[in-house]
Parts: sequence; structure tokens; C-alpha cells
Amino acid sequence: MPAAYGYLNARVRGLRAKLLPPGFMAEQLDAAGFAGFTSALSQTAYGRDLDEAQATGERDGLATVDAAIARGFVRTTRALLDYADGAPRDLIALLLRRYDLANLKAVVRARHAGRGADEVMNAVLPAGDLSERTLRGMAEATDLAAAGQVLALSGHPLAEAFRKGVAGYLADGGDLLAFEVGLDRAFYARWSADAARLPAPEAFRAYVAAEVDATNVRTALKLRGRALDVTRFFVPGGRMVAASTFLELATQPIGTPLPALRGPFAALADASGMSEVDERLRGVLDQQARRLGHDPLDIGLVVDYLRRKEQEAARLRLIARGTFYGVPRAALAKELGDA
Repeated sequence: MPAAYGYLNARVRGLRAKLLPPGFMAEQLDAAGFAGFTSALSQTAYGRDLDEAQATGERDGLATVDAAIARGFVRTTRALLDYADGAPRDLIALLLRRYDLANLKAVVRARHAGRGADEVMNAVLPAGDLSERTLRGMAEATDLAAAGQVLALSGHPLAEAFRKGVAGYLADGGDLLAFEVGLDRAFYARWSADAARLPAPEAFRAYVAAEVDATNVRTALKLRGRALDVTRFFVPGGRMVAASTFLELATQPIGTPLPALRGPFAALADASGMSEVDERLRGVLDQQARRLGHDPLDIGLVVDYLRRKEQEAARLRLIARGTFYGVPRAALAKELGDA
């Protein structure tokens, strides 16, 4: 098995060397607006993607940059799959399925907010099994029920959970949280089972469990102050956030500290507000990924690289919006720090 990772991880090291340098984001805070940022981006590894996005003639301005960032990310993930076969490829494909969950949530949130198809597509990263064509079809559907039919036609394993989520969403008067948790439960049940089935180091399985735990922490805090049966929102599959801990977190008053958390999640104990909780949760997962990355002959380097690449894409999109809309430097710097 280690031999199967030699070539893959050599290529991953090459990809990691192409990540934007640490100072790039900070430099863009002082760039000459959106035009200056776009010019700087064109001189990076995203230059090719920017040229391709501009060449389509279908987008301009902010949408072009969003398309370029998405193209760059998806092109990289496809390269990772091309570099691997057998068990390593299966594990990479498993990791990329996370973007299917994120993309479905992006579609639901955009439709919930009444946004148009182009805005939906600007928010997705079609790096998993869901194709850009399927996501576009869902974004252009007349309503969420029709979007669910598009998803079902693709044969995606989350189609049934999406259909049930739509029914519950309509019956509950548009309860977005319940819809998203339903998707979480369906996704993580299969994700955890597949992670247990595939040959992977224990540290990888711990990372998968940590993602489930992070999801439960976020959900529990969103439930505070709501008169609901919170037990139906718990997602099984984690290790550090038990159902009892989830219940305790969810039923405490808003603003109550988080001392019940243990292990790496104990770092959230004195976090104030959801933005700080999210920031620290990302830090916990980053730390888990970095630990995985210490083994040069296993899947850990890919996990670590994908998290870094995803963070880079998110920060670039923040800078693009900040410079495009003229967000004050201090406010944009804070958003970047929270991303």
C-alpha cells in the first residue's frame, strides 16, 4: 500500500508548492481595488483559469473571478484523481464527496433567499460527484421540488434525502436548518461507513469523525433558543461530541460557554459568538489534517492539501467581493481572518 502513494504524494507536494504565498492575501488588501486584485490573480496559477472564464464570454467582473476560482479548484481535484488509482483514488473520491453536500446546501440556501441561478452557481465548487450541469439544472429549476427531480435524475445517493428534506421544508414553513441537518445525517452516515470500509489509517477515520463532531457543534449552537426536539438534529458518527453533549449544548441559553467539549474541541470552551466558533472549528480540523500530513506514504498529504486549497479559494472569493464592493480594509481584513 505505501508504494501506491509514492507517485501521488510526490505530485501533491508539487501542487502544494503552487499554493499562493502567505503574503498574497494581505497584499490584496492594499491592491488598487477590484481591477488591481484581478491583475494580481492573473499572474498566479489562476491565470489560466481566469483567461478561460473570460474567454467564454458569458461572465464578466465578479462572476468571472468566481468562475476562475471554481475552475482552478475543480481542475486540481480532477488532477488528484488522475494521479491515483485503487484504494488511494477511492479515498480521494470519498474526500471530494464533501463538496456534494456543501453544494446542495448552497443551492438550498440560495433558493431559500430567493437568489437567481447565476448567484447559485457562483457559490458552488463542483468538485465531487455532482456535475456542473446537474447543479445548473437545480439552480434553474422552478422550485426546490423541481430541483430535487433534477438531482434524482442524476442518480446521486443524496437524492432521496433531498426529496424528504423538501417535503419537510414545505410542511414546516421553510425550516432551513432541519433541511440541512437531514442532508447532513444522510451524507455522514454513508461517508462514515465508506471510510470504515476502505483501507485507511486510523488517523484518517479520526479526521472523518472530527468533521461529524464539528457539524454537531455548529448545529447545536444554532438550535439554542429554539423550542424544538433537538435530539432529531444529532448526526451520528463522531467521537468527541456524544448525543448527551449535543443535547447539553443545544439546550443551554444563548451565550453559555462550551465547557462540555473535550479533546481538541475543548479549544472552543471560551469562544464568543458563532464566527469565533467557526474559526476555531476550522482550526481543529486543520490541525487534524496537518497531523495526517506527517506520513509521506499515506492519504494524509491529500487531506491536508485539500483543506489548504479550499481555504485559499474561500479567501480569494472574499477578497474578490470585498474589492468589488469597496468593503473597508479593516472589515475585509477581519473577514479574511475569520475565513
